[in-house]
Amino acid sequence: MRMHSSQKRAFSLLELLVVILIIGIIAIFVTPAVGTMLKGSQLSQAEQIITEQIKYARQIALTRNHNVEVRFIRYGDPEAPGELKNDPSTGFYRALQIFDVLDNGVAVPVDKPVLLPQAIVIAKNELSTLVSHLDVQPPRNAAKEMSKDSKGNDVGGDPAMPRGIDWNYQYVKFRFLPDGSTNLNSTTSTVWCITLHNINDKPSGTVPPPNFFTLQLDPVSGTVRLFRPSV
Repeated sequence: MRMHSSQKRAFSLLELLVVILIIGIIAIFVTPAVGTMLKGSQLSQAEQIITEQIKYARQIALTRNHNVEVRFIRYGDPEAPGELKNDPSTGFYRALQIFDVLDNGVAVPVDKPVLLPQAIVIAKNELSTLVSHLDVQPPRNAAKEMSKDSKGNDVGGDPAMPRGIDWNYQYVKFRFLPDGSTNLNSTTSTVWCITLHNINDKPSGTVPPPNFFTLQLDPVSGTVRLFRPSV
């Protein structure tokens, strides 16, 4: 009686190379799409952070009947090319923090600083007047040392930042008033806004990159409008 072999046929080297080639071709087409999805996801997350924090600051001003300060924070990310940790001016505005301004004039943090996703930054110049306009410039250097309030009492310095930044940061600020309005100038044609984009997508002058998010703040009502490019 003839016995049949039970051995299974293995892949040949040629077949294996063909499979690898097909996988490589698929990866070429899929990788850009995945990268775009990740960028969009980070931008959406940053959009939510900025919007929620600004709305939250206004709500605190209304409910506590206090001035509430919103600080936009700039620091150098040591992992980003050309940025220096010890020189905030080489970096971008990429975080914010809310402060309750007490009756004695002392600004007390409501919560910890909120950082944007690492690849997302606030655009410079006219695309983000809330950090670049002369009415909110120049930026202030964070101070670790103690300072005095209006009664001469010692109060703490500025809060330290995470990621090892500590006090190596600068900030600009505006305030919500107890009626929900802001201290921003409403008598000029300035559009008070913040524009977010991926750090690798460079704006062209006053033209944002294809994928961006802009929050516009009404200085009188304190309400916000959101803009994103149509898909």
